[in-house]
Amino acid sequence: MTGALAMLVGLVAGMPAAAPEAAESGREPAATEGREARATELDRVVVSARRHDEALWRVPQSVTRVDGQELEARGITDLAGLDRFAPNLTLYPSRAFNGSLTAYVRGIGQFDPIWGVEPGVGVYIDDVQLARPQGALLDVLDVERVEVLRGPQGTLYGRNSLGGAIKLVTRAPEPEFGGKLALTGGNYARRDARLVLNLPLSADLRSRLALASYDHDGYGHNLFTGGRVSARDAAVARFNALWTPRPGFEARLAWDRLRDRSGPQGARRLAIPPPSIDPDQTPLDPGPHDVRSEAAERLDLDNEGASATLDWAFADGWRLRSISAWRRGESHAVLDMESLPRRQWVLGRDFAERQRSQEFQLHGEGEASRLVAGVYLLEASERGDGRSDARHFPPPGYYRAAGSIRTRSLAAYADWVGDLDPAWQLELGLRYSIERKRAVADNGNYTDASFSVRHSTTASFRDSVEYREPTPRLALSWFASADTTLYAQVARGFKGGSYNVRANAVLFPDSVHPLDSETVLAWEAGAKGQWLDGRLGWAAALFHNRYRDIQLSVLAAGIEGQGGFPDFRNAGDGTARGVELEWQARLAPVLRWSGHLGYLDTRYDQYIDNGIDVASSRHFPNAPRWTAGTGLVLDVPLDGGGWMQARVDGRYQSLTRPTTDLNPLLVQAGYSVWYASLAWTSPRQRWDLALRVDNLTDKAYRTTGFAYQPSVGIVTGYYAPPRHWSATLAYSF
Repeated sequence: MTGALAMLVGLVAGMPAAAPEAAESGREPAATEGREARATELDRVVVSARRHDEALWRVPQSVTRVDGQELEARGITDLAGLDRFAPNLTLYPSRAFNGSLTAYVRGIGQFDPIWGVEPGVGVYIDDVQLARPQGALLDVLDVERVEVLRGPQGTLYGRNSLGGAIKLVTRAPEPEFGGKLALTGGNYARRDARLVLNLPLSADLRSRLALASYDHDGYGHNLFTGGRVSARDAAVARFNALWTPRPGFEARLAWDRLRDRSGPQGARRLAIPPPSIDPDQTPLDPGPHDVRSEAAERLDLDNEGASATLDWAFADGWRLRSISAWRRGESHAVLDMESLPRRQWVLGRDFAERQRSQEFQLHGEGEASRLVAGVYLLEASERGDGRSDARHFPPPGYYRAAGSIRTRSLAAYADWVGDLDPAWQLELGLRYSIERKRAVADNGNYTDASFSVRHSTTASFRDSVEYREPTPRLALSWFASADTTLYAQVARGFKGGSYNVRANAVLFPDSVHPLDSETVLAWEAGAKGQWLDGRLGWAAALFHNRYRDIQLSVLAAGIEGQGGFPDFRNAGDGTARGVELEWQARLAPVLRWSGHLGYLDTRYDQYIDNGIDVASSRHFPNAPRWTAGTGLVLDVPLDGGGWMQARVDGRYQSLTRPTTDLNPLLVQAGYSVWYASLAWTSPRQRWDLALRVDNLTDKAYRTTGFAYQPSVGIVTGYYAPPRHWSATLAYSF
């Protein structure tokens, strides 16, 4: 907590920093007069958390909205950067797998990106849910806004949103021709390029194309081969088309694609294995991104999706919306798990997923009530093939786990909001989901690294299971004044059950059984307001969540002499409670201050490991007790010379355990990270030049890690980028 208090006290005293900006970035698209008139109050903040646009301060739940211009001003390129904006939010690229997102909200999520396991935080692009964490580390190229919804979103968003939801809304095509070209260079040979084109084709048909390329050298070195580690090589494309043939009807088509050939993250060794594993007793790597791997590591990802949204106002106060979507992705990986110059344990993994979804929404709005009702259908399939070449590990062997999981989900929901009188509002919602899963597994041990001759089968089965989950919501709001809202709500959410794709039916028969859904019942009370004629916006919330059937990696008891098995079971129940505070203020016409502070207290009420309740000795992963961020932005008009914007922003995170492992080497102590930028905009806002420095103090901190059995001594950590600087030149036309 010391770091969080120091950050906040320092900024109140006048130190520059920055934190979550729920308001717009403040750049006025027109003339100087409009910019100066707007500088005395915060922008009106609109969100669609309840499936329709409304003012943020009237929404009875915790929501952080980040404008696309704000993301661009801070140099953020993907969803992992959102942890600078919201309390009790932990986001980072999943360990060892490009394009995969590990997301935790209020202590709930899923740290292991293994295929077949459902995420705990829903990720959406233009109201289309991404079923898998692979490919969910979305680029924020040309987005209108991103909304972070904290707490279960089971009524309106359904499956796998029990921790919360992250909604990315891309920018819609505009009626005028225009665009923007931005080039970025920096250290580590950074070479980025972004192009946005807005292309109106006719009076009722317009389109928008966005392209980006990201390239930089690695942050570390492979001390065995001499190559670079953690390099980036990725390209993103987005296309939107909007057709409005007549009043009251519009059709929108969206398409996006990601091609990622970035190098693997550096898995820095944190311990020296015993001589039986590492006869050379290889010393620890000197830098946080350095490795000594002999394997030809590879991480390739291709992800693509498209959606068609039809919106029809068929009667006064009534609209019908249809969202049809498909997505697909493939990834291929070769990883040196122990990061040693001797070949000891190499993991190969191929993954492919497909999903199709269809949602119909009915929107009705009267003078004192509003209704959103709908039906949601999802069909998703995923195939995985993992090959473990651990020839020198006890017991030595070559293991392969291959199979598929098919999911079919159907849900119906309704959410009604009614004004009880001018000062009170009631919300009632209910969703009922039916989900069916079918799994095929074919796991076994092989004679050599070609994985062509099997000498034993550990699991070979076909199974199916059905889940039925109701997720209600009740909220009561009191508009205490024209600019203050108080609310209380209770909601239920669920994370879908699944199968353990690493099942071993021979030694551990229970490992083939399906997991139950993980559920949460959450209470929240809060207040929001806009004071001082709109110059101060704030939000505060108290929450208490009860989790049941938490899906956890545990050690299953096996046959005598065979040791334990790393199973994945509904092994725990838990409680999370906390406090959140967010604010944004216009201190002067040219000065803005914003920030957040979050407190989180989590505990396991039950944690069954090897048949024993070990709840008192276990901790929630990715659930730091304190999170904070704060800062100042100075936006100064220059006489005849445009505008200059200076900003410094930072975030704090207290001690964090990134996984359920008890190894103390993986515990990340509390830390602060700071960012600074200086930007100039030309008088007609054609040219922009920005200089940025990320991780100002060059803080080395781990986002996640990996620990094998203690007797083997393989412990590795994955670190965030070091200090790096960049310069961006952009031209708008």
